[in-house]
Amino acid sequence: MLFYTIRIFALWGTARRDKMNGRELYPDEEQRHRIMDFIMAAGQTLLENGAEVFRVEQTMEIMARSFHLREFHVYVLTNGIFASAGTAELSEVRNVPTRTSHLGRVAAVNQLSRQIAAGGITIDEAESRLVQARQIPFPKDWVQLAAGLSGAFCFALIFGGTLRAALAAAVAGFSANAYLLFCGRHNITGGFKTISTASLITLICILSCNLLRTEASHAIIGTLMILTPGIAFTMGIRDFVQGDYLSGTIRMIDALLIAASIAIGTGLVLGAYSMLTGVVVA
Repeated sequence: MLFYTIRIFALWGTARRDKMNGRELYPDEEQRHRIMDFIMAAGQTLLENGAEVFRVEQTMEIMARSFHLREFHVYVLTNGIFASAGTAELSEVRNVPTRTSHLGRVAAVNQLSRQIAAGGITIDEAESRLVQARQIPFPKDWVQLAAGLSGAFCFALIFGGTLRAALAAAVAGFSANAYLLFCGRHNITGGFKTISTASLITLICILSCNLLRTEASHAIIGTLMILTPGIAFTMGIRDFVQGDYLSGTIRMIDALLIAASIAIGTGLVLGAYSMLTGVVVA
């Protein structure tokens, strides 16, 4: 008897809190469509900015439960979201063809979901906050260029290169990130971007190392590290651990394709250089 009394008071308190926060315990049809659109947009924001599949599903389920969208079911792949609510009266599909890495946006949506679960945000405020999260900018160009320069320089030293090899790697890293920014502005994506960037890195490292009279291998390896698919590989492992074997497999295949593209781009330049000069790059 005491248990049921406590349960009734808990439900009454939840309903009263939601009413004070502007949430309907039983939202009407128009409100349900609005909540569904918001949840799908939040999931799309997470997925296209590098979040794991299980994180996307959990966040969307938390939001649906907090806004009293009942019988909510969601299935997420690496390039799409499938969701329904009620007795399948609401159903939406979102295609996410392109993905990038912006963990700032992921963190902003996660923070928003925690505040929604705490009951402190209405649907109007949540939509406004989501728009702000989607508009968080990428780092400025000079920051990305500096990251490429310093990253390649440090990796070349880590792999045993000399200071001159590290300087050559820094030049190649700066040039590679400048080329990647160019590709981003002109919608150049996929395997061609990776192959061409790896080729550019290899060519600049060979020319710079010849000019500085040092071995090019450490400079090439160090600079190529900025292209390695570390995030895709890590996310694939995390999806496997969470039991999302299909999404984990897709991410691992993505990582392998990127690695293969790096190898092709590097091999093309090394092969052409050896054929033209008769010198094997060391």
